[in-house]
Amino acid sequence: MKNSLFLKRACLAVLLVMFGFAGMAQTTFTAGDLNYQVNADGVSVTLTGHVDGYNATGPLNIPESVNYEGNDYAVTNIGNSAFLYYFYLTSLSLPNSLITIEDGAFAYCSGFTGDLVIPNSVVTIGPSAFFTCYAFDGDLVIGNSVTTIGEYAFDDCAGLHGVLNIPSNVTTIGLDAFRYCTFSGINVDAANPVFDSRDNCNAIIRTSANELVTGCVNTVIPTSVTSIGENAFCGLDGLTSINIPNSITSIGAGAFSFCFHLTGDLTIPNSVETIGAGAFFQCEGFDGTLTIGESVKFIGDYAFRQCSHFTNAVSLATVPPELGNEPGWNCVVFEQFGTQTLTVPHGCAAAYQNSNWYDPIGLNGFYEFIEVEPQAVSEVENVISAVYPNPTKGVVKIEAENIKNVSIFNSLGQIIFENASSGDAFEYDFRNNEAGLYFIKVETTNGVETKRVTVL
Repeated sequence: MKNSLFLKRACLAVLLVMFGFAGMAQTTFTAGDLNYQVNADGVSVTLTGHVDGYNATGPLNIPESVNYEGNDYAVTNIGNSAFLYYFYLTSLSLPNSLITIEDGAFAYCSGFTGDLVIPNSVVTIGPSAFFTCYAFDGDLVIGNSVTTIGEYAFDDCAGLHGVLNIPSNVTTIGLDAFRYCTFSGINVDAANPVFDSRDNCNAIIRTSANELVTGCVNTVIPTSVTSIGENAFCGLDGLTSINIPNSITSIGAGAFSFCFHLTGDLTIPNSVETIGAGAFFQCEGFDGTLTIGESVKFIGDYAFRQCSHFTNAVSLATVPPELGNEPGWNCVVFEQFGTQTLTVPHGCAAAYQNSNWYDPIGLNGFYEFIEVEPQAVSEVENVISAVYPNPTKGVVKIEAENIKNVSIFNSLGQIIFENASSGDAFEYDFRNNEAGLYFIKVETTNGVETKRVTVL
């Protein structure tokens, strides 16, 4: 019986060797303070962790090669979750032999400081590879061979600053790869076939879609961009103002969420059709007027939730845009919004009153709708050069070529001032007017245009 069992096992061993399964049990070993696993090629290894586990402390200097039983192995991979939750490591040095940094390899290594340098040998940075390594306080340098940056790869590495350079070989950037990072600038290599940073815009743009996917505090959105991607500016602590050009048709979910320091007015241009869920969630710093363009058809849940300091709100859409219908959300687009009064185009108050824009107690919507005359809200021609300061507490200066007449309306559409004029500039003093929203209509020899002004 024993001999029969022995023969069966021997035959099985022979079959495993014949069919190439003898190496299924991969070799693991320790060299220095680090654990390794020999890769299938037999000449390289994957770094799998530290002998002290979560209690590992001090600098982590990963060698290019290690020796085990007389054989040298190149260190080419950092394994999946190899250093996950290693809070007490203080610095990181990656070798020039490295090819792949796998999923979550250094996630939550919140003690790393200094620069983060990805060597030129690296091809793939996996999802969440450096997720929440927020103590890095230097530059992020991405090697020239990198092709793939996984989703959340550097998410919440809030201390990384300086200019982010995206090499020409990077063709895949996952969602939220750089969320909450505080780069002062972004530059995509001009030879990159998938992404660009056209017009020195300090952003990453997906070229084929004209979609801005990652911005920074100094981004200027080009007029050739047609969409702002999901979470593109999410959590940018130093972002204080943003100008959305009249080329944008969609603003993605969470695009400007948690940008606490955005201030003043927010104008959604007439080109925009959709505003994604949570697009401006918790943008508590806006303290002027929210103007929603005439072409907006849909606004997602939480889009303006907790935008609690807006003093005025205007919708130029004659048909009330649909509000939040995403599964699992609660249609709280305007919950904890700064005002419960909405200015709408002439003849449209009833439509808004009978839609889910109306909330009788104002907790999630508006309970008062004010109509203004058409000329008080529609821009006819692009003829005004400047209206400043806006918001204002006093004198506003208007600049336009060959001014013929200036009219000023209050939020009810009533004319409070009108005067024939000439020249290229005009001033009006609002100090005797109540705080609120006003419309300045300027007639020139080149056409007519109306601008909105907030009086504080």
